[in-house]
Amino acid sequence: MSMLMWRPRRAGGDGFYPRVRRALVPFALLALAAGLLPVSALAQAPAIKIAFAPASIQSGATSQLTITFSNPNEGAAFLTATLTDTLPAGLTLVNGNVTGSCPAGAVHAGGGTITYGVESAIPAGGCAFSVAVKGTSASGSTYYTDSIPAGALQTSLGNNAATASGTLTVHAIATVPKLTGLSQNGAATALQAAGLVLGAVQYGAGPAGSVFDTIYAQTPAAGTAVATGSAVTVHVATGKATNVNAPLTSTPGFVQPAQQSVAGALERLCAELQAPGLALSAVQQNLLANCRAILTTYGGGNDPGGLVNALNAISGRQATAIQQTGLLFAGAQFTSIGARLAQLRQGVSGVSFAGLDTGVPMQGSLAQLIQALGGTLRGGSASGASASGAGGGEGGSGAGGSGGGGSGDAGGAHDDQQSRWGFFINGNLRRGTQDTTADEQGFGFQSNGVTAGVDYRLTDHLVFGVAGAHANGITSFTDDSGRLDSRSNSATLYGTYYSDAWYIDVIGSYSLLTYDASRTTTYSIDPSVSPLPTNCAGATCTIDTSGATDARQLAFGTSAGYSFHFGRFELGPDAALDYVHLAVNGFTESDPEDSGMGLAFGDQLGESLTLKAGGHASWAISTPIAVILPQLSGRYVHEFKDDQRALQVHFEDDPSAHALSGPVSNFSVYTDEPDRGYFDWSAGITAQFPYGIAAFASYNAIAGYSSVQLREYAFGIRFQHLVN
Repeated sequence: MSMLMWRPRRAGGDGFYPRVRRALVPFALLALAAGLLPVSALAQAPAIKIAFAPASIQSGATSQLTITFSNPNEGAAFLTATLTDTLPAGLTLVNGNVTGSCPAGAVHAGGGTITYGVESAIPAGGCAFSVAVKGTSASGSTYYTDSIPAGALQTSLGNNAATASGTLTVHAIATVPKLTGLSQNGAATALQAAGLVLGAVQYGAGPAGSVFDTIYAQTPAAGTAVATGSAVTVHVATGKATNVNAPLTSTPGFVQPAQQSVAGALERLCAELQAPGLALSAVQQNLLANCRAILTTYGGGNDPGGLVNALNAISGRQATAIQQTGLLFAGAQFTSIGARLAQLRQGVSGVSFAGLDTGVPMQGSLAQLIQALGGTLRGGSASGASASGAGGGEGGSGAGGSGGGGSGDAGGAHDDQQSRWGFFINGNLRRGTQDTTADEQGFGFQSNGVTAGVDYRLTDHLVFGVAGAHANGITSFTDDSGRLDSRSNSATLYGTYYSDAWYIDVIGSYSLLTYDASRTTTYSIDPSVSPLPTNCAGATCTIDTSGATDARQLAFGTSAGYSFHFGRFELGPDAALDYVHLAVNGFTESDPEDSGMGLAFGDQLGESLTLKAGGHASWAISTPIAVILPQLSGRYVHEFKDDQRALQVHFEDDPSAHALSGPVSNFSVYTDEPDRGYFDWSAGITAQFPYGIAAFASYNAIAGYSSVQLREYAFGIRFQHLVN
């Protein structure tokens, strides 16, 4: 006879709430006593739980499969049908031995199945049994899930209501690769290829000679067999660095002060390029490779000399030479116009071809020379010319002009023999070198220029003129790291006022300059770094870039002097004040090989204000064919404004290069601190021949400047046209 089964459920289930069940218990007891309800009506059905221990094993290893029966009833539950658990394919029994708390003989294991026999008891409070199983995995990880569906456990107290399952993860066996000597990124890549993962990363100085950011120890050791997916702990060398994210600048005493800026920019750039989720172009990926190669090679204090070379190579500090060449062009223009003003004070007009000078015009010599030639040009003697310089002479000449003197042709002689209009062409060649310093790369400089002008003599003592000039310059860096080609076109206004033995000159010019820069630099890295940048071959990396820019220059100068005459000998003081303002536009290098190492340079501003004070001396010697004039001059030069300047630079392929907050990789390169005081001097000889022909040769140089050498061999010839 079928009986109605009534099974109250626990609170929170689908049955009655506990308080309802307690209220019905008395009625249920009466029903049991009367035989109207079976005993199981008040029982809870047993449940099943499946678990593996350990839950993760290597391929071929064993795990304990445990099946637990819960029975919360006061009496045993008896199976009304055999319970069969079929293991998933690939998971096998080790030996069929069964252990646990379930009744002996109830469980049988073999042939890939486990059974709990019919009429076997599940004691009150439940029981559990375990069997050893083994799983295999050919590669990666294999997951074995053992499950018993709902209703499969059929007992006298009811069937299991929920499916029971447990999962065993079986990892293929992997061999730990050798990680020592690899970077952290390289280690992660090697572990992934072996089916393993990078575990804890620990940082330490490492053994002597350890390369920064490379693995110097690992756990487990290389060659150990472990389960696929296992983690490997690595120890990364930091050398002497106190901050793993700043391996250069945090190493005490490692980076030179002049290079702190570029070293810090490199560290920040590396961190930015490795930010999670940042998509990099191919050029930016190579920029990162260069960045990591430098930090890995030198980080933590390795090879200080090599680091200096590497940071200099990538900094683009050659660009500071642009300012120097601009100032040199200004000096050449002062020289050319100064030479013409000296001639004008002597009454020279018509066509003048002056030679090559160094920026130290020997102004006093021309006055003395013309004075000595007064008699020759007018049919007199050299000695007579000298006498006129002393206060008399033919044609009403006054005291002859020195480097600062007035004209020997004041009065009617000027109107009779010379036009008030004149024009001139001067040539100048400059040669110089600058030494390599901590801030600037050394170079050799040469420029060739020509200046042409026209002037008008308003009175015998006042002249104004205008001139134009063109010059070309070549700057070659002493370490073969590139060159700078420069061109200058300028317009100049000038004038002089003089009277007897003294003079005042004024010069003002405006110039447009253009520059073409090429940079070819190399630096060394550890050739084992990975990935190797595309611009590196083994241990040598090369940067080939080029760029172009222009500049505007304003220059103003004034000078004054006085001459004393002692027969054929002349001596006197002179002084000059020169100001130069140079504004260079910023520019960006082209990077044809996509190295990522191209730079963007900011605007540059250069200023110079010099005061020159000194004197001149000369001696006139008459010969049958010419008047010879040996000359010597010297000045002390003091610089007021040419301070050390900073040029702002960043990597063009920096992802933040155009961000409103500015590029992460921004850094500064610096010009040298200038010498505040030095000397310039010149020695030469001038010869005046008949028929208005003059020639000269001179040697000029600066002295006492710690890092700059400027010298020049000069010669020239002038033809003077006399107006009848």
